[in-house]
Amino acid sequence: MATSPRHKKPAITVRAAIEQNDEILFLKARDESSAHHDRCWYFLPGGHVNHGETLEQALRREIYEEVGLEVGELHPAFLREFIASRHQRLSPAMPPDHHVIALIYRCSPVAGAVPKIDGPVDGVQGIEQLEWIPRRHLADLDIRPPHLRAALGKKSSQEPSVSLWPEE
Repeated sequence: MATSPRHKKPAITVRAAIEQNDEILFLKARDESSAHHDRCWYFLPGGHVNHGETLEQALRREIYEEVGLEVGELHPAFLREFIASRHQRLSPAMPPDHHVIALIYRCSPVAGAVPKIDGPVDGVQGIEQLEWIPRRHLADLDIRPPHLRAALGKKSSQEPSVSLWPEE
């Protein structure tokens, strides 16, 4: 039996702004949804939280699966809601009923770790590469969500802007 739209619920996701040497690691995609001259757009690695998994466990697993990195201390920083039906520029692979609540963390890779894409990223076609983007270049690119341009344009204070109360 199919779930009616009325009974569907938003998915919970986690994403990471992985910062190193004043650069941030992004996945780079290319398709017709980008208004940028090179048709490229950039987004943070991460993904869905599995039932019974903490947010931190999910993020560490997703980062390792997507980009092959282990990350250090995680700092919850931003909360984002995304409802695909309300956006005009969607990647062709994005389901129109996609609705997620995303907690975005700031973190750094473990020393000596080298990122890599080890296969396709779920739900996104056209992934070309991983790219370390200097903070000063964020304003020139199609960053998704666009709020990240300003939010990540300055270094983290290490003080979380989102208080996360772990399970007791």
